[in-house]
Amino acid sequence: MLMLQPFEPLKLVYLQKLVQLKKTFLVSQTFQRAAEHIADSEKTNLLLSDYAEHGPAKIHFNAVRHDPYAAIIDLTREIHYKKITDMLRADSKFFPYWAVVKSVADLEKQINAHYKDQMRTYIRKHTTWRIGGEETIKPAIAVIFGELFITLKYAGQTLKVKFSDIEKV
Repeated sequence: MLMLQPFEPLKLVYLQKLVQLKKTFLVSQTFQRAAEHIADSEKTNLLLSDYAEHGPAKIHFNAVRHDPYAAIIDLTREIHYKKITDMLRADSKFFPYWAVVKSVADLEKQINAHYKDQMRTYIRKHTTWRIGGEETIKPAIAVIFGELFITLKYAGQTLKVKFSDIEKV
């Protein structure tokens, strides 16, 4: 099974919208999850997360600073904006994604439909929860530092887990 790839390919119109919304700080990092989804394996997949302020961008950057493509990009700086627009060209060696999901509700439905057995197995192995077969597991999705997380709730307890850990089960 292919790894789930929920993020949007970055487009010039999105950059322009980010500037309008004053979400001008982008944090870049390598995006392994996309590798299986594009035919051009010569390109380096990047994931860009947007922030309105430098502080949260710096926190994200510090979390991924070991990544060779980790950087803070300020779209208000002409040289940074040009660098990103160059990455969007067809002849670029990069394929940038934006850490945004088109529809959280659709993604949650997709995860519930295709990963319910893996979620149940993960819960059985890593918690003391005993969820009956007739009970539905409803994941909530969050993106933290470019990583997809699922939050599961049962009987007043909450479990937050990397989605990649669910996929491995």
